[in-house]
Amino acid sequence: MDDFRRNNDRRDQLRSSYTPMPPRSRSQRVGPTSRSARSARGAGKVSVKTGWRRFFNMKWILLVLLTVLLLTVGGCSAIMLSADFYDLESIEAENMPQVSKIYDSNKQVVAQFGAALREHVKIEELRKHNNLMVDAFVKVEDRRFYEHNGIDFEGLGRAVIKNIVSFGAAQGASTITQQVCKNIVLQDDSKTMTRKIRELGCALLLEKDYSKDKILEAYLNYINFGGEIAGVQMAAKVYFDVDLTQKSLKKEEAAMLAGMPKAPTTYNPLRKKEKAIERRNVVLKLVLPVDDVMPPLISQEEAEQLAKKPLEVCEDCYKRYAVKSGYAAYKDLVAKELKEKYNIDREELERGGYHIFTGLNTKAQKAVEEALKKDELFTNNDGKPLTGADAGITLLDPKTGLIAAVGGGREFAPGFMNRATQLIQPGSTIKPLTVYTPAIKDKDYNEYSIVKDEKIKIGEWEPKNYSGDAKGDVEMQEMVKQSLNLSTIHLLQEMGLERAFRYAQELGLPMEQADKGWAPLALGGMSKGVNTVQMAQAYSVYPNFGSYIPAHTIKEVRLPNGDTKKPDDLEEKQVFDKKSTYYMTRMLKQVVEDGTGKKARLKDGRDVAGKTGTTQKGESAWFVGYTPDLVGAVMLFYEKEKGPEMTGGSAPAKIFSYVMSETLKDTPKKKFKNPGVPEPEPPFKLEPPRIIEAKYNAKENKVIVRWKRMSSRVKFRIERSEGGDFQVVGEAGPGSTQFEDTSVQPPNDGGGGFLDWLGGGGGGEKVYTYRVVAIDTEADDPENAEMASDPATVKLKPEKKEEKPGDGNDDGKDGDGRGGHDDGRPGRKDDDPGTEPPGGDGDRKNPGPGTWPFGRN
Repeated sequence: MDDFRRNNDRRDQLRSSYTPMPPRSRSQRVGPTSRSARSARGAGKVSVKTGWRRFFNMKWILLVLLTVLLLTVGGCSAIMLSADFYDLESIEAENMPQVSKIYDSNKQVVAQFGAALREHVKIEELRKHNNLMVDAFVKVEDRRFYEHNGIDFEGLGRAVIKNIVSFGAAQGASTITQQVCKNIVLQDDSKTMTRKIRELGCALLLEKDYSKDKILEAYLNYINFGGEIAGVQMAAKVYFDVDLTQKSLKKEEAAMLAGMPKAPTTYNPLRKKEKAIERRNVVLKLVLPVDDVMPPLISQEEAEQLAKKPLEVCEDCYKRYAVKSGYAAYKDLVAKELKEKYNIDREELERGGYHIFTGLNTKAQKAVEEALKKDELFTNNDGKPLTGADAGITLLDPKTGLIAAVGGGREFAPGFMNRATQLIQPGSTIKPLTVYTPAIKDKDYNEYSIVKDEKIKIGEWEPKNYSGDAKGDVEMQEMVKQSLNLSTIHLLQEMGLERAFRYAQELGLPMEQADKGWAPLALGGMSKGVNTVQMAQAYSVYPNFGSYIPAHTIKEVRLPNGDTKKPDDLEEKQVFDKKSTYYMTRMLKQVVEDGTGKKARLKDGRDVAGKTGTTQKGESAWFVGYTPDLVGAVMLFYEKEKGPEMTGGSAPAKIFSYVMSETLKDTPKKKFKNPGVPEPEPPFKLEPPRIIEAKYNAKENKVIVRWKRMSSRVKFRIERSEGGDFQVVGEAGPGSTQFEDTSVQPPNDGGGGFLDWLGGGGGGEKVYTYRVVAIDTEADDPENAEMASDPATVKLKPEKKEEKPGDGNDDGKDGDGRGGHDDGRPGRKDDDPGTEPPGGDGDRKNPGPGTWPFGRN
């Protein structure tokens, strides 16, 4: 009885979906649908009803089948009456499905989703060298293909019963003909009863007008094999380096291709080898050797041997055979977004005729692709090439969240891992997001704030600075500029893990619960990591003054019927404020100008800010930076064998500089602007005043002392010395910058007598020395509340009286012994301004007769 049950169960699985089971013996493989079983029935043997079938009587089954048959025949008959509505000729090679087009930010068509990687091959050529492969597809997908007329009524009935029993959609029953109708003729894969009925009617019409081989030819040339690879010819070339018109595939290779259509992305042998091998072996062991409607294609023993072989695929064939369309990495991101947000899969894109408008900046994209090809950019600071390093890049518009360009890797091709979305630990590039900016926002830190950079031990973990030594007390600007680890951890301790973790989540970083720790949040040692898209999105809060719009590629999608779909999850999110992001930008700008990110400077000298990041042992490195218009994230890593140690300030910074410089070339230069917040002020530190000027005004008999402006909390005491101790002569309040000393004694000119001229008689100059003492009015320690300036000396000289040239008529009435008017004006004949005074020739360098002191009359 057990043997009978096993046979019945096995027969059901063979009729449905070939569920993987352990290999069976020859006796176990003899079922009611095998040729051996058919012979047994002819000999008069009667099978015993067992298993689930005993619960259903014949009347019930006949009723269900009759209902299905009536519905199917009725629906198909109605549809066949409208045969003109079906474009059956679309299965011809020249009638390809309508491609979907991608538009850049200027609404220009730049790429397409479609059959770019398809080569049509006639069925006769396929059977000539690869007959086993053709039969393998039929045996896997529709083993009664040559017996039905487009609809497998036995399979359809069985599917209906299975679905009724399971109270849902347990399995389908699409034949190869139906798949051709759905994908090529109808171009509709919606899961509706109407579409299914139209598909059935189309299948009957297609079988009526075309041969089985023609339908099979259309199927084999259309079917998708992952990414943009379509049709068996291109799949054989890309995966196994085989031209099906010239050479035969190995049996295990044919089994691999025949198993892929079920889930081409999941079973892609270049990306997911384990899954691909698993699927190949299911086909080898549980399909090809089975004796059912179709005879076995290989023996069970051969199947077991083939399943043990490794999966050998051609690693570089894509570059040789595939017709590359432009912007492959960007298209890959667009395709993922269409699937996740619009529920449009790759297969539908290749025939659906969609118009996809994106934020692609072709200038930026070309710069990214060029940078990935330049070996000179992939070098360390000491010039060593970073052999084996790959890179991911994302450029993003912070104002819109639209991704402008994507670098998928140095050898990126459709179906390969897009490095821009690969998760890598971010290193120190996480510090501004989780520690620095939160400290500015919530704890009022700025670039002048003092942070401890001292050794620390947390459990068994003893972090160190990259340079090794602790720096002591440092300003926050220096901590950021040199990317110091110890002071960052001390600051994180003040902030708290919960706060830092929350900010990381709000910025869209994929934080695991295990990442709520000191190393992940302070140094970027996350459990899984982040990708360049996520980091570019997070850093967009800085040029966008605290908010970001989720990163995306698509502006809108226009459907073939004219309807438009736009993203509905792009609400702007405010994380920080204007002050914190502006202060952070000031510090990150210094990182590029004079810190670890010097190599990220742009060629034209425009404003740029950013942060370097290096993971432990230099196995990966980052630079994330921005200008007022664009954010860029560059990530390098070793996937396999580790090469020379890399740092964020080397190749990542150089690549960033190249990409940004090329992208922004010939665009207006912009600077980071203050968004209307107070500029950061350094903490108060009392310093000695700096005297700018000290001079004597003889006319008003006063000394004026001027000094540089100081803090509003400082007042001043002015002191004077005449050769001895300093004495207080006055005070000045906060904000003052000068003092006038009117208590000075004027020098005595002695009346101009002969003794004064000789230096006697008490006349001549006086000398005063001044100093300004700054007094901190808010000082806690009175002993350190005052600081004096350097002394400034002033010489007081008697005012020189202006000598007046004589007019030739000096009568001595003016009292100075020189000719002229009483008001001091030079004497002139008849007050005529054009007449020279007769007392001299008018040349002050060569005075005439009557000048003092020599030659006086």
